[in-house]
Formats: sequence, C-alpha cells, structure tokens
Amino acid sequence: MRSLSGSHGSQKGGRYIIDDPRSIFYIPADKKVVVYFEWDGPLGTHHVEGFWKNPEGKAVVFSDFNFEAKQSRMAAFWELDLTESMTPGMWALEARIDGESAGTHTFQITVAPKPASSEPVRHMLEPAEIYKLASDATATIEKLGPTGVRQSSGSGFFVTEGTLVTAFQLIDGAGKVRVTFPDGHRTETDQVLAYDRLQDWAILKVTGSALSKLVRAPAGSWSVGDRCFTLNTPTEGNRVLIDESITGSHTFPVVGDRLNLANLEAASAVGSPLVNEYGELIGILGGSLFPGIPSRGGFMGTQTVAQLREGSLATPISLVPTPEAGAPARSLAQLQQAGDFTPSIVEQPELMYGTISAAVAHKKGEIAFSKDSKTEFNRQDPRCSVLLVWNPKAKAKGEIKLEIYDIYGHLVIQSKPSAVDLRPGHLLSSSWNLDLSVLKNGTYRVDALQDSNPIWRAFFKLTD
Repeated sequence: MRSLSGSHGSQKGGRYIIDDPRSIFYIPADKKVVVYFEWDGPLGTHHVEGFWKNPEGKAVVFSDFNFEAKQSRMAAFWELDLTESMTPGMWALEARIDGESAGTHTFQITVAPKPASSEPVRHMLEPAEIYKLASDATATIEKLGPTGVRQSSGSGFFVTEGTLVTAFQLIDGAGKVRVTFPDGHRTETDQVLAYDRLQDWAILKVTGSALSKLVRAPAGSWSVGDRCFTLNTPTEGNRVLIDESITGSHTFPVVGDRLNLANLEAASAVGSPLVNEYGELIGILGGSLFPGIPSRGGFMGTQTVAQLREGSLATPISLVPTPEAGAPARSLAQLQQAGDFTPSIVEQPELMYGTISAAVAHKKGEIAFSKDSKTEFNRQDPRCSVLLVWNPKAKAKGEIKLEIYDIYGHLVIQSKPSAVDLRPGHLLSSSWNLDLSVLKNGTYRVDALQDSNPIWRAFFKLTD
C-alpha cells in the first residue's frame, strides 16, 4: 500500500512511526536508514524478506523473519546502519513476502553536510489524538426545510473561527441550517461564504466556533495507498473513528477530482473531515457525482444511477478555497433564486413506484410494466421510458408532467402536462417515451411533477 523512509522511528500504540519521513540521507550526519512498508493481504503466517541493494543493484545486506498477520493491514520495517565507506547514490530496499516481490523503496545516500531544515518536523499522531482533534472540530448539521422541519442531517467541520466546511448536498434545498457544536450548544445560519454544487462542497458562516480547527495538509501530500481517518456516525451524536485508506483517485468529467476510500460510512457521516496520520485535513466525505444524488441512501420513491463502488468518495480539500477575511456571504434563499438548488421531493402517498427502462409494455386488462429496467443508455438505444404506477387511497385529480435536467441544472426536455384522475381501488399508470437522440452524452435528472411539485426523481446516464 505504501512505503516510507527516515533516519529514526519508534513503536507507538502497536504501530511503527517514522519520525522524520524523507528520502535523502547524509553521511556522516545520519547514522541509519529506516524503511517501513505497509501492505493489505491475507491473514496468517508469512515469511518476509528484505534485500538492501546498492547503486549497482547488488544485494549487499539481507534479513528475513516470519510474521503473523492477525488483520488484513500488515507492516514491517528494516534498519540499515550508515558508514562512511558506503557507496553514495540511489539505494533500494526490496521487500518479498512468501517468496514474491512485495514492493521496492528507493532512497538516496550522499556524502555531504546535512542541510538545516527550514520546515517544522511533522509528527504522526496516535489514533486517540486524531479522534480528539477531529471530533473537537466537527459539528452536526441539520437541513431545515422552508417551514423549519428537519429534512436530513450530516456533518461539517471548522477550519477558522466561524467558518464551517461541509458537503454541498447537505445544504441543497435548505431554508436554514441548524448547527450543533461539539459541546452541544446550537445555532442556526442561512449564510454561505462559498460553494460549488458540482464539486460538492460549501463553506458556511456561523456564529461561534469549536474547540479546535483543522489545518490543511500540504498540497499534493497524499497519494493512493495512504492511511487516513474519518468520523463515522453509527447513531446520531455518536462519532467513531474509522481507520481509512485512499484506494483510488479519479478526475470525473465536469465534477472534477474525487478520492476513493475503502469503507462505506453512514449517511449522517457525509460532510465529515478526512484527515491524514498527522491530523491534517485532506478531504470532505461525500463527493456526490451529480447534484441531487445523495452520497448515501436515497430519496423516497427515487431511483439513482448505480454507484459501482464498495467504499466512499471524498472531495479533496485542495478544491476548496480559503475565504478571505470579511468576504461577503450569500443567503440560502439567494442560492435558491439562482437555481443552484435541487428542488426537494414532495411525498405523494398515492404513488406506488416509478422506474426508468428501455420500454414500457401494455397488456390488455393489466397495468403497464417496464421492460429492461436500467439507468445507463447508449446511442444504440432509441429511447428510454419512464413509468409511474399509482395505487390511490383517495380521489384526486390533477396534471402531471416530466422534466429532464442536465448536470448543470438546466432544463433540456419538458413534456406536455397530462391529466391524472385517481380513484381508490383502481391502479393507474403514467408513462413517457424520451427521445435520446436530442441529448448529448452525460448524466441527466428526471423529475415527475404533479401540479408543479416534484413527486418522483430518477437519474440516467447516456454514453456512446
């Protein structure tokens, strides 16, 4: 998963910590090189070997041992004493597990005075220290609707006094946001200092602050395989530390960079900070790939694009700017007026279900049904079909229509309104056929509206 080197390290809480991570070593100032490897692999006993190779590629020192892995994450370290007779240049330590190559770490040995470091030494923290630092900076965020009713909850964290960072999806469509501080006291805000709905981040202006603030990690200081931590919330108000790892990094069209994480956290953990082993901020848990799709869970009566991943996504903190002191804020109402919010679904108890599919079939005397339900279409598909099935409990009449929006929230297709006459005990269906040839490749939101209120939502993707 990763490898590090330094001139000294120590055992802390069952972990080996490199105290001064670097890849250049100076003779005669440095007395040894420590190389640390971390892997993910099967449990059980493994035979581990280390081959120190000089600049000519020859193995000059060898050591081996047996290791009992009681968890999938395993680690080992080797030490090489430095002497003045050693050949300067690029050295390497090749690690082998059970006879198979398990990674090579390279470092440079030079004969020169060791330069004085102008940067402060970064020290890896114990998990307990990271938990305290992160939990003391993390608040609970509740999205309140126009009438003040709570719609959902998540997390956010402080980076400066009165500045709370969270995922945009947590404020999408909010009338106000209620913030519960780590010490339990509450405040409400509707002020947004900065946001990006496509990158899924927002910075809120709040009155008050937390016990601690999180500091950004140096730019470009994380990579795939790095160990990191976040806070999960198995129950509301109960935060637990999750030992994470970065399993991938990808740049998506339009929405930008995302980090892939190994674990899938609860919906209420969205907006939590992602920090490295130094307790420095590297990302925001969430990273929705389409505005309107929550990272976890879903809407009642909503079908979403299949998310083919086992873990979570996070938005890198490098995408989030630092607001200038005194920067003006915008209200949530202004974001609503600008069209940056996704309208909330209005629950319709008479609606039984809805689907997107390749076609809708009708059999005489029976209710319509979908054929080949799916959410990804290509240019060979002539159309996609939308089907809503009603199971009325009360009499009602109204109009229903379909609206299609692109990833920017622009309306691209709108159907003509059609009448719907609901009668108890009579199943009823409403269906539409969408011509895909008029759309560009991308991801689209489908809203079914009854009397101008969105009552059902789905998403589909169009590719070549």
